[in-house]
Amino acid sequence: MAGQQTRADLLREVESLRKHLAELEQINTSRKLQSDLELALRERIKELDCLYTISTLQEMHFHSSDKFLQSVVDCLPRSWQFPENACARIKYGDKQYITKGFSESKWRMAADIFADGKPIGVVEVYYRKVSPSNDEGPFLKEEYALIRAVAERVSSVLMHMKAEADLRSAHKAIQREHQALQEANIALRAVLSRLEDEKQEIRASILSNIQKIIMPIVFELELEVTGRQRSYVTLLRQSLQEIASPFLTLLSKEHMQLTPVEIAIGTMIRNGLSTKEIAQLRCISAATVRRHRENIRRKMGLRNRKANLATYLQASFSGESNSIRKTSGDTEGE
Repeated sequence: MAGQQTRADLLREVESLRKHLAELEQINTSRKLQSDLELALRERIKELDCLYTISTLQEMHFHSSDKFLQSVVDCLPRSWQFPENACARIKYGDKQYITKGFSESKWRMAADIFADGKPIGVVEVYYRKVSPSNDEGPFLKEEYALIRAVAERVSSVLMHMKAEADLRSAHKAIQREHQALQEANIALRAVLSRLEDEKQEIRASILSNIQKIIMPIVFELELEVTGRQRSYVTLLRQSLQEIASPFLTLLSKEHMQLTPVEIAIGTMIRNGLSTKEIAQLRCISAATVRRHRENIRRKMGLRNRKANLATYLQASFSGESNSIRKTSGDTEGE
């Protein structure tokens, strides 16, 4: 029948419509995929921005955990899908930090804050009311990953803050101990100075008593005796005058290898007595005195040197023995 479509025409038209429908479905699928991709990218950007903000807050409030945690709470809602309905809270120890207008609801997600494997706090995000959402619920799976990342980052920062605080506390304690030690050293030096002054006073008192009480008697005795006895008295006077002198102490400290006899003979040599006079006073032979002289010179490092032993021993009193040892001079008269 003219003007009517044949079966073949209808079939062709159906096929054309099917192709057009397939093209439309493909376009819609592409648009949906594009929309899902854009949503994922937006959520990823918000996640990275949140973690970057926390790193910035760490630098800004590194010495104040209160300011850091409050700033983290304030930045959390805008990182969620519906920031206008989101609120957040961080519990840490016996404190809590909340956003403005915070209220609890049944739509909650949370992640624990750990330290040394133990929970020390929690990060929470609530929706005050539910917006249109997907089949997964009001929260995206990316947001669950984000809140865990936030809790881990907060935990790391808090532990670092605690370590720094402990280090500062230990440093202050060391500084206090150092100051106390310095003060103790100052006090000890003052005590040692007083002891040295007292020692000098005692030495001066002893010398004064010797000069005032004993020496007049010795002088009178020295005038009354003659010969060998006078030499003894003279030696006694000179020895008494050196009782308060550090000569014998220095001699025994610097030359501990000297025997008591050698120290006694060294004292006589220092006072200018000759070998013959020493032999007479000690009732020994001159050869024995010379042997003691050689032993003294050897022990004092003067062997094979031309340094005068009497001069060296006299210099020991004034601390000039090192320079005397390096110089040469006449050997002592024996």
